[in-house]
Amino acid sequence: MVTTIERIQAVRSDTAETEVSNEVLSSLINIAGRQRMLSQRIVFKAMLALREGEGEGKGQGALAVARDTLRMFADSHAALVQGRDGLPGLFSPALREAFHGKDDDRRNSSGNSHVAKKIADFIALASAALDAIARNAAHAGQAVELLIASADPLLNDLHAVTAVYEQESRRIARMQKREQQQLIERIKSIAKEAHIVSFNGQIVASRTNVTGREFAVVAGVMTSITKELEAVVSAFVKKTASV
Repeated sequence: MVTTIERIQAVRSDTAETEVSNEVLSSLINIAGRQRMLSQRIVFKAMLALREGEGEGKGQGALAVARDTLRMFADSHAALVQGRDGLPGLFSPALREAFHGKDDDRRNSSGNSHVAKKIADFIALASAALDAIARNAAHAGQAVELLIASADPLLNDLHAVTAVYEQESRRIARMQKREQQQLIERIKSIAKEAHIVSFNGQIVASRTNVTGREFAVVAGVMTSITKELEAVVSAFVKKTASV
């Protein structure tokens, strides 16, 4: 009995790594993919605002859109990295590495910025460029040029991050499939054990010298096994319902 319980507990502890649902994973992939579009929209609207000479006392259409898009971009980035409103943040080593690089890279002075730093720099450049446009500053054109120069490399990084989210989705799907198979095997194993104990109970009960105490022990074992079986079935149903 102890062995069976330990096996079930081991299976349950293994499933703790895959608590991210398919719905959440889909949301993460969509948000990560949308970041690419938002970054390009920021740059395009900044260029349009500069070309139209928008600023104080003038039309604020493109500039307002650029600022709203920048807020969306920064907010989405914070949600992806830190987690919010049901989003788990960087829930796996692969995602942490995608945004922050490897531990060895962070310890070394390689001069290569990780993606999270590049995103922060892009947000700062965009904010500075939009502020310069709004004030009709002399360096507004240069600020926009710096923003444009950072856009293409960032786009590649954002694409790579989205690919990692997609890889994690496939990895978790494979893991969930393995867990389902493990649960099925546990159900079969416990059902077989229950059948054996039930059969032995029938033999014991058929003896002429059987005592109530002996049968009570068998009945107790049967009850415990049945509860285990019900728990495994419940876990299986819950797991399959979330896939």
